[in-house]
Amino acid sequence: MNKMNGNTIKITTGAMILAIFAVMLLLNRQTGSLFEGFFIYLLPIPMVLYAALYGFAAGLMVFVGMCLFSFFFGGFTTIFYAITAALLGLIFGTRIYLKKDMTKTLFIVMGCSAFFTILSTVVLASFFGYDLTADVKAMQDTMAAVFSQTGNTEVLALFTPDLIKQMFIISSALMGLLDGFIVYALSLFIAKRLRIHTDRALPIWEIYPPRWTGVLMLIAYFYGLYSFGAPSGNQIVTDIRQGLWVCGLTFLIIFGVLAVIRFIQAYITRSGLLIALLTLLAYFVLSQILVFIGFGYISLGLHEYLNKKFAESAQR
Repeated sequence: MNKMNGNTIKITTGAMILAIFAVMLLLNRQTGSLFEGFFIYLLPIPMVLYAALYGFAAGLMVFVGMCLFSFFFGGFTTIFYAITAALLGLIFGTRIYLKKDMTKTLFIVMGCSAFFTILSTVVLASFFGYDLTADVKAMQDTMAAVFSQTGNTEVLALFTPDLIKQMFIISSALMGLLDGFIVYALSLFIAKRLRIHTDRALPIWEIYPPRWTGVLMLIAYFYGLYSFGAPSGNQIVTDIRQGLWVCGLTFLIIFGVLAVIRFIQAYITRSGLLIALLTLLAYFVLSQILVFIGFGYISLGLHEYLNKKFAESAQR
């Protein structure tokens, strides 16, 4: 009887989660995608809560239902966002259910969100009505008009189409990382209010990715960087290469910034305000070498060295 009641509750909860998901899609459709930017943060949450309660196997069935509802109730562009949001929620919720480390979970959620954002705005741009070449040309024309009025026409030569495209890709990746963090924070906030158990995240200094990821991301960075100088004849291949460059760049810069923060804590100060100011200063001054600092932090033992120095300074 108890097992039957448990299955009934699971099915009922799944139906309610699907209903909430469908209502958000319908509301977005009826308002002409007015709330699409806001729903990007909300669409993963129902799936997060359900998978956190019942695990991957049960969540997979609800995920299939969400995919079908996306086709039934979503617009053309909304379908991709809805399916990727549901997939992100399934991954996140399953990790909560399995009691995985929440710091790793945060990185996974942010990484998946950045990947989906790049996928939608760069790799699948043509399917969503984006014309990157036209957008880049429009931005270049705007810059030309601005610089011609100020008389700084020589600066315009620095803003080549490839550089503008790089800036666009980087901004998309950073926006995806921010979206992932917001989804992570909102989901945990609601989960705690619903009394769903979530483990506390470990301090960020106690965890870092395997050493081989630093090597892999450095290769991706240089491989993608090469594509800017020798673009492929196939636009999709070129976009994928540039996507790899952004992934490598963003990944290594994040850990480069962490290395800078740990260095400041170990050798200079532990004041939160001073750390923030010095980190911001270092970001602008050392922006060209943060990639290699991040590589050293991950793959060359800089992480262990800085943690050791931090512990020694704490004992003084």
